[in-house]
Amino acid sequence: MPVLSGDGLRSTTRTIPWLPLFAAAGVATTLVAARLEQSAALPLQLAAVLLASGVGYALDDPAFEVIGASPASLGRRRMHRLIVVLPPTIVVFAALLAWHGTAGPEEALALAAMFVGLVGLALGIAGVAARRSGRGLGGIAVAPALFVALILSTMVAPRWRPLPMGDIPGGWPPIIIRWSTAAVVGLLVLAVSSRDRAGG
Repeated sequence: MPVLSGDGLRSTTRTIPWLPLFAAAGVATTLVAARLEQSAALPLQLAAVLLASGVGYALDDPAFEVIGASPASLGRRRMHRLIVVLPPTIVVFAALLAWHGTAGPEEALALAAMFVGLVGLALGIAGVAARRSGRGLGGIAVAPALFVALILSTMVAPRWRPLPMGDIPGGWPPIIIRWSTAAVVGLLVLAVSSRDRAGG
């Protein structure tokens, strides 16, 4: 895994569009605060969707157009951006999870898996959208694509629902497995979309 130097960290941090992620964190915090005394997981689910949508903007990379002149590969530049963005985002969701509370450790694990799955999908969507745009900008496509995916998922019978936002047969384990699978699929798509054009 590439390691960022101090100068590289500062340079990468400056190039990331933080406003969408800050806005997502602010709205997510407001939702959790408004429903703090209720046990329903909906505020945390919405917070996960919002934060994942904000993370997608981390891959917006103006240097994409001049990738041929860049000494670092697209994959490495994206990895650097994720090293900067993911830790604080995870901390924010973990804090919201602890603040809101859950019915038990299994629900907490399922919500964490959902957050990871949504982030993985968001990165996959952003990676593909940025590549197809030709300008390295894909963050704007993440929220609509996630919304459509979640809506389509609700049209599938609960037994086979790929992105469960509520109860499904089997309880917590299949929810955790399905969201973990979504994370893996999203990250694989990100990896494929992060290949340099010269290499395929």
